[in-house]
Amino acid sequence: MRQRLLFLGLLTTLGLSSLSGQQLSRYSMPWLDVVQFNPAYAGLDNSLSVTGSYRSQWSNLEGAPTGQRFSAHLPIYFLSSGFGIEAERDEIGARNLTTFGASYNYQIVRGNSVFSIGASARYESLGLNGSLLRTSDGIYEDPNTIIHNDALLPTGDVSQGALGIGAGVYYQGPTVEGGVSVKNLNAPVIGFEGLDYTLGRQYHGYLRARFDVLRAWEVLPFAYVISDGTQTQVSGGANLRYQENIFGGAAYRSGGSVSPDAIVLSGGFNLSDKVTVAYAYDLTLSELRTVNDGSHEITLKYNLRKRIGAGVPPPIIYYPRVKE
Repeated sequence: MRQRLLFLGLLTTLGLSSLSGQQLSRYSMPWLDVVQFNPAYAGLDNSLSVTGSYRSQWSNLEGAPTGQRFSAHLPIYFLSSGFGIEAERDEIGARNLTTFGASYNYQIVRGNSVFSIGASARYESLGLNGSLLRTSDGIYEDPNTIIHNDALLPTGDVSQGALGIGAGVYYQGPTVEGGVSVKNLNAPVIGFEGLDYTLGRQYHGYLRARFDVLRAWEVLPFAYVISDGTQTQVSGGANLRYQENIFGGAAYRSGGSVSPDAIVLSGGFNLSDKVTVAYAYDLTLSELRTVNDGSHEITLKYNLRKRIGAGVPPPIIYYPRVKE
């Protein structure tokens, strides 16, 4: 199994895998960090917003993907715009992808609605640990001796980087919001000696709504689509939120085309008026379900809940306990 996962990591590194091979990282609660895939969202939390996420995919499967992500963004009202920064590290098998980026957008406000158009620039560094790779013709009798007998494969750590450009548009209204975006619009090429790895374009579509039910409950359905132009992954589900404080929900995610990938169960609550914690568990539906214990994701989000200059006031999302 170890060699199979290392080979999967090699295929991903060589750029031979499709979208289902997970060239870019995958997270299960996109509504908590929309700026991760759409730069037009920067600033639309209406105050300084900071989000950190950790994901362990296909738990107990050696060499399986793990990811850590950080983002921070805020509105710049006097420029009618928003700005954000981000950092991310994604690992699978023998390869890792580390990203540092910034986003900027221009916003048009009409009443209680905002239309935004944005762009992003990300420096993406790809690393490969050649000591974890194995070939059928290699010599590995001595743990300290790595001989692949393949001139393309390194025996130690190597890394190279390139600049990726992204763009997006986003609409945010009182009850409906969503947008479309693209990562790696320029399809950057990361060149190793004798080997080129292309970060392909990845298209994103996101839609979320909010409906009040009863007195203190809300239903928040969402749909999220990722495509590389060849294969498409679709996620859809809903969250039920009580007093804008505690939420829980479920979603279905396809693995590409119409094949099933996972059922996502998620929930969270506000630790205070500024801090939200959320957790998601992915119940695997694909053929990998027999060799893993599901995927785990935890997100911590901070919002200043304070206007920075003039502009749309941040929504109140925390209800203190009512004294009896």
